[in-house]
Amino acid sequence: MILIVEDDREIQDTLKQYLEIKGYAIRQAYCVKEALERLDDDIELMIIDIQLPDGNGVTLCQQIRQTSDIPIIFLTARSDENTIVEALRCGGDDYVKKPFHMRELLARIESITRRMKKDTGIIKTGDLYIDMNQYIVKKNDQVLELTAIGYEILFLLVKYQGTVITRERMIEFIEERTGNYIVDNTVSVHMKRIREKLGTYQGHTYIETVRGIGYRWHQE
Repeated sequence: MILIVEDDREIQDTLKQYLEIKGYAIRQAYCVKEALERLDDDIELMIIDIQLPDGNGVTLCQQIRQTSDIPIIFLTARSDENTIVEALRCGGDDYVKKPFHMRELLARIESITRRMKKDTGIIKTGDLYIDMNQYIVKKNDQVLELTAIGYEILFLLVKYQGTVITRERMIEFIEERTGNYIVDNTVSVHMKRIREKLGTYQGHTYIETVRGIGYRWHQE
C-alpha cells in the first residue's frame, strides 16, 4: 500500500490511477494532518509533496522518522540544491522534481521495493557479484580487495541502489559500522579507490556523483 500525500487533486488522481494500473494499492492524504491519521502498518511506502497546506513534507518526514523507517519519496517543484539536500537529510529515500514523468516515479518506486525484498545479502549487478554477508566482491569472477571502509561504502550504495546517499549519511553510517571517526575528505579518497577497483560496465561507472549532495549507485 502506497500513501500519497499531495494537496493538488489533479496530481493525486493521476498518480492514483497510474499506480493502480501498475498493481499498487493506493491511499490518499491531502495534508500533514490527514497523512498522520492515515499512516498505519498497511503502508509500505510514502510519496510526499514538500509543500503542503498545513505544513511541509520535510517536517512530516521528521515526525515519521521518530517511529518508522518506511521508505519516503519526495515530490518537489523546487529544484534548488538546498531543498533537495534538506529533503534527503531529514530521512527521505529519494526525490522526484515536478513536473515529472510517471515512468520516472515508477522506476524510483520499483527500485525501493526491490531493495526492500533483497534480504539474502547477495547481489549480482552488471559484471559484479557482491556478497554483503561474507564481504566478497568479484568482477568477472576476480576477487576485488577493498578496505574495511571501502566495503561499507560499497554495501551502503548497493543496498540503496537508485537512492541518493548524502555524504553526511555516508559518514554517519561508516562511523557507526566501523567505530572510526571519519572526515569529509576521507569519503572522497575512498570513493576514488572504489571506482578504480570497480571499473566500468557497458560504458558507465557504477557510482554516480550527485553534485552538492552525495552519491547514487547506477541502476541497470
